[in-house]
Amino acid sequence: MEFLIFSDSHGNTDRMQRAIDRQPSPPLAIFYLGDGIRDAEQLRLRGIPLYGVRGNCDLFFGGDGDYPMERITAIGDHRALVTHGAIYNVKSELDRLIASALRQDADIVLYGHTHTPRLDTFPAGAEVCGEVLSRPLYVFNPGSIGQGGSFGTLTVQGENVLFGHGISK
Repeated sequence: MEFLIFSDSHGNTDRMQRAIDRQPSPPLAIFYLGDGIRDAEQLRLRGIPLYGVRGNCDLFFGGDGDYPMERITAIGDHRALVTHGAIYNVKSELDRLIASALRQDADIVLYGHTHTPRLDTFPAGAEVCGEVLSRPLYVFNPGSIGQGGSFGTLTVQGENVLFGHGISK
């Protein structure tokens, strides 16, 4: 299962379109992590399922509809917490976000808001936010497709999870 992950387009839809066009095959779905949900709506025209959440800018500039502030989504045998991240203050720290993911039994966390690509992985057995993990935890930020052109890829095959960062100019 292969997915594309976009966040923070802030009006720049061309970079998302180019990132999709560069993939060897169409993604199974696109995760959109907020701040440009109206931009992401245009991706539906390509016939690719879209799992989006609203960001802090979407609250003021439209784009509500079917898009919650966060969602839990099944990805094969995994559970993903999908959020923009502003409600967790991710520009300062990730502990609140990670603690929420653990409470919701998520082992994949997708977030945006910081505009900075990042991947944190925690192996099974690690102590994170006061809990010992029974399975690995992946915390991923694709960066900003609109400001810098960065996006993410996610490939899931059974227990195997592989993230990547790309640039679309």
